[in-house]
Amino acid sequence: MAAKKHSEGLAFLVDVLKNKPSTPYAEAAEAAKKKGLTVWPIMFGKAKLMLGHVKAGSGAAKRAKSMTKRGPGRPPKAAIAVKRGPGRPRTNGVADLDGIVAAVRGSQRELEQLRSVARKMHEMITSALP
Repeated sequence: MAAKKHSEGLAFLVDVLKNKPSTPYAEAAEAAKKKGLTVWPIMFGKAKLMLGHVKAGSGAAKRAKSMTKRGPGRPPKAAIAVKRGPGRPRTNGVADLDGIVAAVRGSQRELEQLRSVARKMHEMITSALP
């Protein structure tokens, strides 16, 4: 029975919007309540969609569309927008690359030092054993 009330509520909203397309949700909900029908805002949106008053679209598509509207004279945002946490400084790609190269060179130096220590230990052990 509850499903029937909901479908009746949607049908009622469709009828209301057919008669007067600019009816706000509050008025339509009040009229439905007087008839004993349950309606929700999502049903109002679905009724508008069914009548072709609005276009269907996902939330992501709507957000992307609103991002393209930046006002007159404003350039579009960069395509590669990296979200950073609060307090983290912006860095450019060159600084990051230089840091990586420096870290690799430092680890190579450390590796050479450890190898030379290992060679010396090996020589000391082989000379101590008969």
